[in-house]
Amino acid sequence: MTALRVTKELIESRIRSVHYLNVGQAILAQQPEESTLTHEDLGELSLVTTCFIIMENGFKVEGVSACVDPALYDETLGRSCAYENAFEKLWQLEGYLLKEAMYQDRLTRESLASFELEGACEGCTI
Repeated sequence: MTALRVTKELIESRIRSVHYLNVGQAILAQQPEESTLTHEDLGELSLVTTCFIIMENGFKVEGVSACVDPALYDETLGRSCAYENAFEKLWQLEGYLLKEAMYQDRLTRESLASFELEGACEGCTI
């Protein structure tokens, strides 16, 4: 059966890779020269950091952080906040997986218990 609780260490052990993206830089790199992107919009988008966490099974979650004041923008802090935002989603998903595994385990046990009680299979072993 799966671990009986979700821990930070458990989640971290299932992370394959982590990637960061400054939204302003990414959009600027993809925009043709005749883009309608204004300098003001580019400035605002440059305050947004996205974190992509790829799990060992290939599932991806993203987290976002957005700074309000350009004077306070700190790339390291933005990355940290975006990572925490993505990681919080993983807590929910891992919690669901654990609950589902516990539920399926209970159903299996109940099914096997009733099978054994009924004696429907003489000579069978499970």
